Amino acid sequence: MMASFYRLRNSIKNYAWGSRTALNALFGVPNPDEQPQAEIWMGAHPAGCSEIEIGAVSISLQDAIAQSPETVLGERTAEKVGQLPFLVKILAAETALSLQVHPDKRQAEEGYARQGNRAGDDYNDANHKPELVYAITPFMAMNGFRPYPEIVNHFLRLNSPELMPALTEFRTNLNADGFKRFFVCLMQLAPQAKSNVLKQLKESLEAGGFVHLQEFLIRLQQDYPGDIGILAPLFLHCITLEPGEAMFLQGGTLHAYVHGTAVEVMACSDNVLRAGLTPKKINVPELVNCTVFSETHEHTLKLVADTAGTDRHYPVPVEDFRFSVMGNCQQKRIEVDSAQILLVLEGFTTLRDTRGEEMRLRAGQSVFIPALTEAYFLTQTGQSCLVQC
Repeated sequence: MMASFYRLRNSIKNYAWGSRTALNALFGVPNPDEQPQAEIWMGAHPAGCSEIEIGAVSISLQDAIAQSPETVLGERTAEKVGQLPFLVKILAAETALSLQVHPDKRQAEEGYARQGNRAGDDYNDANHKPELVYAITPFMAMNGFRPYPEIVNHFLRLNSPELMPALTEFRTNLNADGFKRFFVCLMQLAPQAKSNVLKQLKESLEAGGFVHLQEFLIRLQQDYPGDIGILAPLFLHCITLEPGEAMFLQGGTLHAYVHGTAVEVMACSDNVLRAGLTPKKINVPELVNCTVFSETHEHTLKLVADTAGTDRHYPVPVEDFRFSVMGNCQQKRIEVDSAQILLVLEGFTTLRDTRGEEMRLRAGQSVFIPALTEAYFLTQTGQSCLVQC
């Protein structure tokens, strides 16, 4: 790899919860078969590796990195990680994603080893998956457990006889262990008991109950009728990120993305453990083992960006990636000390290296920038996001 910029060809994931129109409307992505287009992956994960264009030929980014790790990744990243440590996605959710948690590094390594170091039902790799989500459109999500007294009050208002014994026990043990036992009871209700609880919720909504949660609860009822995950808004924070807002999720955080389009940046992993809102495999015991049952406070959920001119840098507490959004600029110099992926979010962007090599990109297009580039100049009308490690 001798050039400074490599246009990416990225795979699209046609998961059932994806939107048939969002990627086309925002970025001109064709969808002739009107398939649900859920995610565009940018990176070198084997489950959806990007290709880079070298003249008229395309090769996988994974192969390009393997040929010259230090040149492509940078000496520090090549020595410490040996692969591109992050994965970038555009996520377009028409219906809710599964109620899920991602393991931490130790849990992922142990779980992957139990599967014989190969992808399986629960673990697809040996890496953790902390992630940042940055809203392109208004983005509905559930993230982090509400304060325990608030959870208790929600279920008291539901007033479901099937849950009262477990709820009474939780009220006398208002801590992480007490909530963990209540959560397990809720997720493992017998079929008839589950049906009764969900019927009680439906009747409560029809009577005008849970006004502040109705947008989430009604949407989940429509998307996943009969699924116990419909109750998630009663114990998880419900938040709608406005365009330009972001939040970070550490491993062990129970969450579900509900509706909207966003950029998602994570460590290079595809590990997901599910508890509901999905037709896929659910493994409650393993999910519980990987979940941190601490209460969180809503004001801590959104990231506060560091602003410099038209640039916004979103600090994250991990070394796997750094994330910035850049606005209109003329010949802005960007230093390169590790591999980068730049994604244009709106407008047009031109990159020019110190030797005069140029690449022009429009909204929805992405480029891989190897460490050997060292520096380049950015000119754009609109905005782009930059991910590096």
